[in-house]
Amino acid sequence: MPNATLPAAEKQQRRVEAAIEQLRVVVVKSRGSSDVADEAAQAIEQLNALYAEIKDAFTPEDVRYANVLRGYLGERLAAHEPKASHTKKAKRKGDKLDHCWRCKTPVDERFNDECPSCSEKAYKWRVCPVCAACGCQRAGKVLI
Repeated sequence: MPNATLPAAEKQQRRVEAAIEQLRVVVVKSRGSSDVADEAAQAIEQLNALYAEIKDAFTPEDVRYANVLRGYLGERLAAHEPKASHTKKAKRKGDKLDHCWRCKTPVDERFNDECPSCSEKAYKWRVCPVCAACGCQRAGKVLI
């Protein structure tokens, strides 16, 4: 079926599915090598741009799946780096987890950055050094 005869909503849904599929392919490629880091960054940037453009075309399942893929991508790319031991940090007041909500990386000395976009006076969101997760995804500001 030609793309020109599709309704606008279906065209948008196909664009979303294609962008998520591109990220999925990169995640599969990342299992064997970290050489896909640039391709992964491009896929993530494209998906976030699409989310900013047509947020309504993303179903809750699309959002959940994209975040699962981003978590796996971070874990796989980190696995290609040299092994190192890290000093675990204690939970802060207000923290519900002692690990990243997306990729399960234990909170350690690498969690130094705080997100300026989603942090508030009452609670400062840490940025995961492995998958770049913070509170922006939870607040719906960005997709992944």
